[in-house]
Amino acid sequence: MDLQRDYGLTVSSLEPHPGGFATDGWVADGRWFVKVWKEGEEPSGLLQLAELHALGLPVVEPLRTLQGELSAKNVAVFPYIEGRTATWSDWRVVARALRQVHEAPVRVTLPPADVSEPHIRTLGRHLQHPWIADRADVVAAAIARLDDVRTRLKPVRDVLCHTDLHGLNVLIDDHGEVAAILDWENAVIGPREYDVWVAADGDRLAEFLDEYGADDLDADHLEFALLARGLRDMSARVLTEVDRPGVDTWGFDRIARVDSDLEVFREYCS
Repeated sequence: MDLQRDYGLTVSSLEPHPGGFATDGWVADGRWFVKVWKEGEEPSGLLQLAELHALGLPVVEPLRTLQGELSAKNVAVFPYIEGRTATWSDWRVVARALRQVHEAPVRVTLPPADVSEPHIRTLGRHLQHPWIADRADVVAAAIARLDDVRTRLKPVRDVLCHTDLHGLNVLIDDHGEVAAILDWENAVIGPREYDVWVAADGDRLAEFLDEYGADDLDADHLEFALLARGLRDMSARVLTEVDRPGVDTWGFDRIARVDSDLEVFREYCS
């Protein structure tokens, strides 16, 4: 990357910063956050950030290049926001931030939620991969269950959905409030359940839902979201052979908890 050539920025220091699954992060002079997409990945979702910011959401807009573009090849630059990544001890403010996202007017250029899950179908053709072959029956059963739930899905109220409101995507300021919500690449217009599922990854599921103000949720959409996220994260690791431990943590462990999580969620369903 050449920040001088592409952005007109003269940078004296570039420090590594935790990135995401498909990106690397750097902090330039304590003023700019430089996001670099890994080989084979391309920047996406940048155009919508200005729209989200205009809705009053804590969203950081990218800096334009000297040519007026939102990125330079696989690099995007943002103002650096001071803060720490959220942990599950921040569940109260994260729940309230999620409610704020869902109450925002649906006036953003985003795709509708897609339940076809092509990556999960691909995973189903790789059941003999050495990372999952010993539990191929568990994966196959989860995929079959997902397909069955898909047939039961009925239209519900659509909202603005981030779809990945995990700790690394939420910055907390010195006052314990949300400074910024990051990584909107996978945002969609879809059911609340495709965001609310994230409460199940913490240890305060019912309390999170109370703080969020959950009511009248749809059990089928929740079941689909819980299964799909576990299988999707498993697929991302198996098919790229990255993060072997994550196949268990974000895949098998989630799938094993689906029914117990749904028991809690049902108290908040119509």
